[in-house]
Amino acid sequence: MTELKISLDDTEIRKKLDQLAGDLKSYKKPFTEAGDELLGFYGGEVFSTQGRASGEPWRALSPTTLKLRAERRGHYANPPITTNKILIWTGALQKGFEKTVSATRLVVKNTVDYFKYHQQASGRPPQRKMLHINSKVIEIVVKAVNNYIVKSIKK
Repeated sequence: MTELKISLDDTEIRKKLDQLAGDLKSYKKPFTEAGDELLGFYGGEVFSTQGRASGEPWRALSPTTLKLRAERRGHYANPPITTNKILIWTGALQKGFEKTVSATRLVVKNTVDYFKYHQQASGRPPQRKMLHINSKVIEIVVKAVNNYIVKSIKK
């Protein structure tokens, strides 16, 4: 009987797979990268487009708010960084975004106390949502994770 024997030295493959498995135990690096980009998106693009970048243009300011701005009363007594934009007066909301990253989680939030009144309206849909998951947000996160995996494979 004639035999054909084929053997494979899989040492390098196993080594590569072990290294990849180790890298994939923590997504802290790609989540940090994605989080930085998301901070720029939410605090920059969403505000500069007055919500359009998130897919939901912000509702115009109420007559009461416009009056308070004109009279520089309440919150509007604070010095403005701009006077012609919705939700931008002192810049606090815009600068209030921060990220928290762990091995398996990325959280983006806004720490300004009055953020919640715009993001979540009681009993009705929010009128000026700033944090929104859309195709751009998904693209940012997927790209960072994909690049991380590709780099890990190429090590």
